[in-house]
Amino acid sequence: MRKFYILILIFNINLGFSQSLPIDFETSVTTSDFQDFDGGVGTVVSNPYLDANNTSNTVGQIIRNGGKVWAGSKIVLENNLDFSVKTKITMKVYSTAPIGTTVKFKLEGTSAPAEVDAFTTVSGEWETLEWVFLEASNELNQLVFMFDFGNLGDGSATSIFYFDDIEQVTGPPAPIPTTLPINFENNVVTSDFLNYSGATVSVIANPQKNGINTSNTVGKFIKDGGEFWAGSKVLLSNNIDLSTMWQFSMKVYSTAPIGTRIKLELEGLDGKINLDYLTTVSSSWETASWNFHGVTGNYNKINFLFDFGNVGNGSSNSTFLFDDVEQIIGNSIPDQVAITLPEDFENGVLDSDFRNFSGAFTTIVANPKINANNPSATVGKFVRSGGAPWAQSKINLIDFLDFTNLSALSMKVYTEAPVGSLLKFKVESTEAAFANERNVNTTVSGDWATYTWDFSGDPPVYNVITLMLGYTTPNDASTNATFYFDDITHEKSTLSSNDELLINKIYAYPNPTKNEINLKIEDDFEVKKIEVFNILSTKLFQFNGYQNKINFSNFSKGVYILKLTLKNGSIISKKILKR
Repeated sequence: MRKFYILILIFNINLGFSQSLPIDFETSVTTSDFQDFDGGVGTVVSNPYLDANNTSNTVGQIIRNGGKVWAGSKIVLENNLDFSVKTKITMKVYSTAPIGTTVKFKLEGTSAPAEVDAFTTVSGEWETLEWVFLEASNELNQLVFMFDFGNLGDGSATSIFYFDDIEQVTGPPAPIPTTLPINFENNVVTSDFLNYSGATVSVIANPQKNGINTSNTVGKFIKDGGEFWAGSKVLLSNNIDLSTMWQFSMKVYSTAPIGTRIKLELEGLDGKINLDYLTTVSSSWETASWNFHGVTGNYNKINFLFDFGNVGNGSSNSTFLFDDVEQIIGNSIPDQVAITLPEDFENGVLDSDFRNFSGAFTTIVANPKINANNPSATVGKFVRSGGAPWAQSKINLIDFLDFTNLSALSMKVYTEAPVGSLLKFKVESTEAAFANERNVNTTVSGDWATYTWDFSGDPPVYNVITLMLGYTTPNDASTNATFYFDDITHEKSTLSSNDELLINKIYAYPNPTKNEINLKIEDDFEVKKIEVFNILSTKLFQFNGYQNKINFSNFSKGVYILKLTLKNGSIISKKILKR
């Protein structure tokens, strides 16, 4: 009998910890139901701010104090949430934080998590916020609350948040996953597209039934405001199989100028991967294609990003028709061919000899900027188009680089990016996990210049060159994100022997830093002045004479240049990363 009583007690306790929506904090949820993380503390308290917008006696409270910028708390539900009809979650929120504070609502469970942001519109009163989960899995049962996401809480009044009446309600229709090909005649409707950042897709009667496309129905994509990456996505029923059919094609019509960039992006559990197509006609249908040969991974969503890099204005040039999205058998991308240095791109280097990663696109083109500083007919073109701050392109070398006598690599670069843009040159090895990198900053804009990266003292283990031009600058595929390059040469260092000695005797640490940099100089080198510049080459401050500590705590995260001018005339620069 006693065992039976204990089992009943345990059963009742477990039921007490199993919650369901709606949650009003009046009966079911208690403080012990909160699972806190990284500096957030959740409790159930008496409502300290009763008003007409929330007359409940009891509410949830989360206080953020230190920890991480994503600090918060979670509640586990008894059952998974079903988003097939009820696609929206609403919640009452009270805080004295500034208007526009981010409230991130995340759902977790046994499938891929989903998260959506809402932003407060009032301060010092209750309001109802909402989060729409149109592509969330039906295998999620954990509610994760992250108030003031992105900022570190300090326990003050503006880091205290009250919330109540968490409900799942009917929202916009959930998209229905589809299959390829997509021809808009029967398998996809307007609500199946998930629009973001200023793009809107609708399924309409074909207003341009001519040329290669006489279909009755097409997709219509309009960019109007928002972001340069505005796009729309469609969900697929199954992962895309790229093993034999790795090319995608799509018919496109627009009045935008020839050369407009159309990005096709695959998305799934393995992240995102994208390729660009540049239009070749205007005011006519054409077939665009993207070759994902060699790509592996689990992808079940397709993103369409027309006129990538520009903010749309809703005009005809920001309007695109598209149709017949297909997965087809395409050509294999040729194997990468190694080169020797020097390389001037005049003798047969192909686009396929470069391998692009994280949003970089390198091609070999006719030199569009021929002048006295570079009369070459052919050059490389590196474009930062979406992806990560470290967008990069690699080319293999036949021989390993020996820096014993030739200790530097030089290259001509043309860009219209601001003076001071960071050019990162990395050397790597295919044989082992060896790598090193050097940085220079551009000294001109709108002209060719020759830059040198010194690798004095490095071992002869590197046979891969990795270009990260415009490192950490915007990836919007604009002229400021475009870099032409030529004449990669292995040569003697341009540094004097004295400067090489100085570089090895000047230390700036910790690097990366959150607050201060300690500066240490070996031997008796006299410092005339110390300057700090941002990545755009704007001087932020200057010290006359030597300082052993430099405070970076008031600067935002990013890359900075520490420039030391010595009394002997030498100038030494150090890159500082502020976290």
